[in-house]
Amino acid sequence: MTKSAPLQYVNWNEPIYSTQFESQAVLEDWVLEGGKSMSIEEGVLTLESEGTSTKPGPYNHLVAWLETEVPGDFYLEFDFRPKNKQQGLAIIFFNTRGTGGESIFDPSLSERDGTFIQYHSGDLNGYHISYWSGVRNGSNLRKNEGFALVQSGEDPISLDKSDQFHRVGIYKNDGTIRYYVDGELALEYQDDGTTNGPVWNHSGWIGLRQMDHAHWTQYRNLSVYPLQDSASEE
Repeated sequence: MTKSAPLQYVNWNEPIYSTQFESQAVLEDWVLEGGKSMSIEEGVLTLESEGTSTKPGPYNHLVAWLETEVPGDFYLEFDFRPKNKQQGLAIIFFNTRGTGGESIFDPSLSERDGTFIQYHSGDLNGYHISYWSGVRNGSNLRKNEGFALVQSGEDPISLDKSDQFHRVGIYKNDGTIRYYVDGELALEYQDDGTTNGPVWNHSGWIGLRQMDHAHWTQYRNLSVYPLQDSASEE
């Protein structure tokens, strides 16, 4: 896939949220569920799991939610680097709300501790992309609640043997969802609003998830931007 990022539709001048992880104070913008710790050092956010295994398992996963509510259409980008690009898995949740339209932080929702089923088959609606998957070497887009696999794509991060960061981009415009790595398209999907229920156009929350066997992952320069009105003509 070679389609370039839809830069013409992004309103770069008015970010919804933007951080260079410049200080520990930025952690106040994030809520950690499960895992071991969140920390910031020299412009890098590190999410650390218990790290009890080198293979996929059901326990000790984590999710870090951005507290800022994000509109239904947006462009998210961040730099990403795992401990070992061939070991682990990371996911981005987006357009996430309670199944009754609640905030994900509404106390009426079930408590969450990083256990995956709570997020995909519990009381949350939204989408998620497993954008980096280690030895699985592929990306998957799923629609929740219900864990419906709606599209599979590429995972360039897992193919890279270096320790460099990669630029991840997530584009959501009505039913159009695209995942980019370093400006190159890795996954594309058009939700028809019928096959697996309505298009999730509600505003919601973004969450960073990693499986325990990733041990730790790192993020830099994270921003969420609204789309311009002309994006509706795409």
